[in-house]
Amino acid sequence: MDITRNSVTCNDRTVELSKNEARILYLLLSNPKAVVSRFELMDELWQSDEFVDDNTLTVNINRLRAKLTSIGASEDFIQTRRGIGYQIGLREND
Repeated sequence: MDITRNSVTCNDRTVELSKNEARILYLLLSNPKAVVSRFELMDELWQSDEFVDDNTLTVNINRLRAKLTSIGASEDFIQTRRGIGYQIGLREND
């Protein structure tokens, strides 16, 4: 991930990310073995969850997943932990 360019590379392919997509991915990559709660993500992106529809985060996650998949990342690279949040999908030997 190149945080200065809001881009990510996988399998020698690069895709640009929106500001929010980059922030989501950065937060998940910064906590590779932890589940990052929806609240933490919403707070990081919008500094509040008061005026943001819960679906807004879901839309951002889905767009990020689509971009990652388009460059060859595993479909389950970002895993949903129902009722809790999101986590980077770890390989069995990680």
